[in-house]
Amino acid sequence: MSNFLSKNEYLLQKPIIIFGTGRSGTTVISDIILHHEELAWHNNWQELLPKSATINYLRRLFDNGLWHITGMNTQNNKSLINQVLFRPIERYDFWEVVTGPRIDFSRGFLLNERATDEEKQQMRLHFAKMVKYQNRKRLAFKLTGPARMEYLLSVFPDAQFVQITREPVATIRSWLEIHWSSQMTEQLWWNGAYTEEEKEKSKEYAKDPALFVAFQYKKLMETTAYEINKLKPDVYTTRYEDFVKDAKGFIANMMHHLGLPHSKQVDKFMEKISVQNRNNRAAKSAKTEISEETKKKILEIVGNI
Repeated sequence: MSNFLSKNEYLLQKPIIIFGTGRSGTTVISDIILHHEELAWHNNWQELLPKSATINYLRRLFDNGLWHITGMNTQNNKSLINQVLFRPIERYDFWEVVTGPRIDFSRGFLLNERATDEEKQQMRLHFAKMVKYQNRKRLAFKLTGPARMEYLLSVFPDAQFVQITREPVATIRSWLEIHWSSQMTEQLWWNGAYTEEEKEKSKEYAKDPALFVAFQYKKLMETTAYEINKLKPDVYTTRYEDFVKDAKGFIANMMHHLGLPHSKQVDKFMEKISVQNRNNRAAKSAKTEISEETKKKILEIVGNI
């Protein structure tokens, strides 16, 4: 173990991992939580220089004892200044670097996969530096797609997971609206969890983007349930629908579970944003409109998960 890591391992106690299938509310919810003064996180500047831990010192210029300037996700703020501001991000170039060449972190389910001792030490060293250089007390980050729980727990044994779920039809429509249909109809997006029979079954759905996405959504939910049952992690499971009903109460309950004290910066950020239930809004285009017949087929595929 490096001298730096031995002195700073306390910074990696109970890291917070917020995850969901994607398009389930993880972005807006994590944006709120990650405004907490104690938390360090993967960011847009780290993504530009994925091998550099030193880049995390840059946060101190934006967020310090004199001022607090933190960007937000670019889905809701596309301004040039927001692009430049130090802000939390999910993208995976950094993850591919920090996990190393053996692991396909962005596209793999990583079921029954654990980090080697060398990989674990490398990752813990980088993340300890991230927290230290950002001048924070605790690590937090957001991921979407597979939960990757066993792998992450092999690196962070006391991690606290937050699972954000959302009504499946609304989730699937949202996937289609961000053009995943063009990506996902070529092949199964994630690998390492499908049986040969399931791979053949997926070909039956490939001609219908909504059903093909539903098939993959089901696998994400099934594998997450499998890992939770196998590993018995500290996981706080909650719903997007509960968030939009009472955003402040939802965030307060989550922070309490995570052991996070009250945060003025979280309160301030929540005053700035608009929380709306997007489940029942009209589709953005006729192409992503989901008919009642297709909804029934989606729910048949998804089943009781």
